[in-house]
Amino acid sequence: MDLMRIFNLIDDVLMAWDLSGLAILMYGILVIGCVVRVLYRQKSTGVTFAWLIILFVFPLVGVVLYFMFGESRLGFDRQKRSQQVQILYQEFGKTHLAKYMVHLQPKNQTHQDIEQLAMSESSFGATAGNDMTLLATTDDIIHHMMADIDDAQHSCLLSFYIIEPDGKIARLLEALMRASARGVDCLILADAVGSRRFFKSVWVARLKNAGVVVHQSLPVGFIRTFFTRMDLRNHRKLLIIDKQIGYTGSFNLIDPKYFKADSGVGEWVDVMMRCIGSVVLEMVAVLYADVAVENDDNLHIVKERLSSLMQDDVHLPDVIMTVKRAGDITAQVVPSGPDQSENAIYRTIIHALHIAKERITITTPYFVPDEPLLLAMTSAAKRGVNVTLIVPKDVDSCLVKYTSRAYFPMLMKNGVHIAQFYGGLLHAKTLVIDDCLCLFGTVNMDMRSFFLNLEITLVIYDKDMTTQIIAQQNAYLKQSETVCITS
Repeated sequence: MDLMRIFNLIDDVLMAWDLSGLAILMYGILVIGCVVRVLYRQKSTGVTFAWLIILFVFPLVGVVLYFMFGESRLGFDRQKRSQQVQILYQEFGKTHLAKYMVHLQPKNQTHQDIEQLAMSESSFGATAGNDMTLLATTDDIIHHMMADIDDAQHSCLLSFYIIEPDGKIARLLEALMRASARGVDCLILADAVGSRRFFKSVWVARLKNAGVVVHQSLPVGFIRTFFTRMDLRNHRKLLIIDKQIGYTGSFNLIDPKYFKADSGVGEWVDVMMRCIGSVVLEMVAVLYADVAVENDDNLHIVKERLSSLMQDDVHLPDVIMTVKRAGDITAQVVPSGPDQSENAIYRTIIHALHIAKERITITTPYFVPDEPLLLAMTSAAKRGVNVTLIVPKDVDSCLVKYTSRAYFPMLMKNGVHIAQFYGGLLHAKTLVIDDCLCLFGTVNMDMRSFFLNLEITLVIYDKDMTTQIIAQQNAYLKQSETVCITS
């Protein structure tokens, strides 16, 4: 009996050893697989080394973290829909946008280079005949938005990262419900994380009862974590009225008197651009695409709408007339996101910094650069370009604040001027090159905006409009303190 127990014990030990050995072998294969994926899929040298260190030093935690955050996983179904949407982009561009695109003349090589690069990455070219109004205060932004919503005859399309239904934003949403009540097609696409308070509020039910279509962009959940990366967010800000008037810029649908009032950073300071003309059609295409990729029903509806538009111009008579008489500004919409093969906005920014000859002025709330961005800024300063970075003195993230400041000594040592805005949380995202070209939109100078978020930027090839943006940047500088190198 004792001998039999011994044999059984030996069998149990061997079986346990076999199972543990198998587990170790499988885990080793998993770690090696992650290492191989890091080496082949990560484009940044710094990011590659960081992941390799995490995987080798903390193998168990590293594998879990890489599975969750290592790659831009959109999910199989969304990726498939995204590929179909890219085809729609191209068809819509060839049918409707091509007639308004103007390939910039070689006489301005800087503009031509930027236009061709941005178009190769996003399929949208520069369009002529646009008019733009720069709105630099919350009151002006909301006033113009509400006036256009009240005047809307056919459609009001909204896409925002954050919607906080407090103060003046509540009145704007009420204006949207009034528009829906008089027969205007109204749609809201809001990021599931950025607008989580909105989706938990009574406003969603109120809006839907009034006939407004409300969609979540990039919804989150425990089960979704196994198939999609949860920190990929829709950071775009768009309002489009009757496909004739388009807004984009840094402004979320928030009232700064209420939004994060207890964060200690002051009120948020934003800018928006009100656009009329052919550039609005590019904004429409971006917003429709974002709606389409959310589910198969949306994709089917958007396909039908775009197909009807492409079959007969009679569906867009008012838009065509508006395009012809709008103005004389040439501009280009550049969208980017993890569902696109290339980081269009990032590449455009890096290229613009490298070809600058006289002046670069940047405003951004969050500054967490990578090596190519740092090299582009410092190289420009070293070749004699006046490079100025304007950031808020305080931001709503301590981690970002101190990470940004860690780059200041190196930037200043290489000739970059840094100013800290003390009039609130400066949230404007602008980049001016040589006083004749401006990038204006939703993109922060950080890796999240460049590689993880859905973003949108206007490239404005117009000296007069760029001069207005420069004047606004100078107004920020008057409320800023220059950062000095300390010994």
